[in-house]
Amino acid sequence: MTHNNKKSDTNEIFIGNKPFIKYVIATMMQLKEKDSAIIKARGKFISRGVDVAEVVKKRMKELESTELTPTISTATEGFENNEGKQINVSTIDITLNKV
Repeated sequence: MTHNNKKSDTNEIFIGNKPFIKYVIATMMQLKEKDSAIIKARGKFISRGVDVAEVVKKRMKELESTELTPTISTATEGFENNEGKQINVSTIDITLNKV
C-alpha cells in the first residue's frame, strides 16, 4: 500500500527534497479541489514551505483572481535521532484558505 493515494483524502502538502515547482503545483491542485490547503514543513524545509505559500498566493491571484488568506501555526516536535539523542525540530503549518 502506498501513501500517495492518501493525498486525495487530506489537504496537506509535506515539504521535502522534491523540486520546488512540484509543491507549488500540488498546492494549487489541492486548492482547485478544496477551499484550503495545508503546507507542512519542518527544520531546514521551513523557508521552502514559506516560499511555496507565497508563490501559490501570487499565482492564484494572477491566474484565477482568487485571494488566499494564510493562517500560520508553529510548533516544536521532539524525537530521538539515530544515536538515541533527544532532538527538537521546529515545524510550521501554513493553511491557505480561499476568501
